[in-house]
Amino acid sequence: MENLTKQILPWEIHLLVLISFGLQIFLFFTGGLRRHGSNKFLRLSIWIAYLGADLVAIYALGYLSRHEGVTPGCDTLRGTHPLAFFWAPFLIIHLGGQDTITAFAMEDNSLWLRHLLNLVVQVALAIYVFWKSMSNKQSMELLISGIALFIAGIIKYGERIWSLKSGSFESLKSSTGNHYKHRLPEAIRADAGSYSDAVCTSLLSMVDVFHIFSARPGERYMRQHGPMQPKKLLKVLEVQLGMMYDDLYTKAHVLRTKSGILLRGISQMCLVVALTLFLAGARQSYRRADIVVTYSLFAGSFFLEACAVFIFMTSPWTLAWLQQARKQDKLARFSWFLFSMAWPEKRPLWANVVGQCNLYGWLEEGQDTPRSCSQLVRTMVTKLGTLIGLEKEKVFWVSSNLFGTEYVKADNVMDCLLQGVARLFDEQADINGIIQIPQIWLKDRDLMREAAPAGSDGCHSSWWQFVSDAYTRDFSSTICVVHFLTEACFVVVVALSECSESELEARVEAGTEHLVELCRALSRYSMYLLVNHPSLLPVSANTVATLERSRPILQEMDSGRVPRQVDVRKLEEIRDVWTGIIIYVAAKSRPEMHAAQLARGGELLTFVWLLLAEYKLGDSGGVRLELTNLIF
Repeated sequence: MENLTKQILPWEIHLLVLISFGLQIFLFFTGGLRRHGSNKFLRLSIWIAYLGADLVAIYALGYLSRHEGVTPGCDTLRGTHPLAFFWAPFLIIHLGGQDTITAFAMEDNSLWLRHLLNLVVQVALAIYVFWKSMSNKQSMELLISGIALFIAGIIKYGERIWSLKSGSFESLKSSTGNHYKHRLPEAIRADAGSYSDAVCTSLLSMVDVFHIFSARPGERYMRQHGPMQPKKLLKVLEVQLGMMYDDLYTKAHVLRTKSGILLRGISQMCLVVALTLFLAGARQSYRRADIVVTYSLFAGSFFLEACAVFIFMTSPWTLAWLQQARKQDKLARFSWFLFSMAWPEKRPLWANVVGQCNLYGWLEEGQDTPRSCSQLVRTMVTKLGTLIGLEKEKVFWVSSNLFGTEYVKADNVMDCLLQGVARLFDEQADINGIIQIPQIWLKDRDLMREAAPAGSDGCHSSWWQFVSDAYTRDFSSTICVVHFLTEACFVVVVALSECSESELEARVEAGTEHLVELCRALSRYSMYLLVNHPSLLPVSANTVATLERSRPILQEMDSGRVPRQVDVRKLEEIRDVWTGIIIYVAAKSRPEMHAAQLARGGELLTFVWLLLAEYKLGDSGGVRLELTNLIF
């Protein structure tokens, strides 16, 4: 081990610089994947690279400042690798980050002042390293080349700080959003019903989206133009949220300004000047390994700049600017070609999945003999967390995320919820500015009786008391109860594989399979939100406390389940109840919570919330939505 350390030590600075460069390449090509991906391993990898990139670059600058020798020619970094000082400005460029990711989460945007201080400190440190190297009689070409790189690095880091500040909620709330209008041509047209029409609608309504995310009232473009075809509506929402993601988490907002474009041009010109002067300088006195590393850094910088231009050309704003403002037809067609590859019409522009959480699995944790391997592991994790003293809420969250959550395609659920919002579009608010969402199924005592466990037909039984009390408590109790009622009604589906063909026909009406899956997906998605994202819901009570209070009755209900007949009427009532509940949840949610979800692949609830707000419905739109009285 000692020998290995001695062999690596002379090449430590090379490894640090190359690792820093490698992390920048990784971040550039993976940073944008978060917009339409929900893979947890990918998010973890990006998070580690995002934090590690700054740490490695800062450590490398510190290493350079500490290992520069005082006497030229001695066995120090200056004596063995005299070109190492030239890498300091490259590290500043690396600290400037990549166009595809400036912030990993919304909290990073609020730390822009810290990054400004870091810029001052790290640039001062790099200048110190550079100044110390000047006593080593470096060539004038090399010194000027280094200065040009410093200018490029400071500009890159400045772009990052500017982007972070622009993406913070303080800036969103203080900005009027007029920059969206100024960057958009007065009239852009496209064939009705085409993908380009959806993109144009998204561009024209982006100022409204900005106002919605910054909690500003105002007129809404989509409200004035009325409902759209479902396919076009979904694509419009996808493009809108995609552009909002770019403005919050990337350098897109900065690079659409005249100042940003000018600074980027200066930065790229400085790179060209630096490379030209380096090629013209005397290189024979430097080691071959140092030359290779330097060329690699130059080549990598130009490669990333070229890729950044490609990303810029795929922006919807660039497309509109070329097509209408400057009449550049050939460039516009090329930009549309690039845009169609980066923002394809046929592929969803977000993760397109919904989380599913079934709390019957949670009920089985307390059983002596778990029914499945996952239940066994989940029980062990729960007991281990309790043993080491973790809070119940944290233990429950970890076990539910690791073993109680699965993901399914969002297409059917999305269509159902968007249609539900469309039905509310023409509803008239009452004198208090409120639209009531009816909950018919919850008043259907026959259906409640079918969902109840055996022996609980009496209106004053513990079952009926539990269900009635749930609606007078916290909203989380309502979701839990309706979820368990839904699962109880669908126990027939569990037994389908064991039924004969005649029994199957008797239990399930023709054509109800789709409704069964839709209702189950809506129910489990609501539980997923309650368990994994309670901040998106209008709840105040603790989820674990609610479930613990409900456990005895729900276990009784679980043990009394028997296969029952499921007809279309009941399924439609269940579907409408869950549609109303989820729309109500979306109407009550806050903009900052949805902005955070954009960096995680998007959340279906965000689409519902945004559409409500663009139709001027919900708390963000001005017309409140309320559920009708849920008491039986």
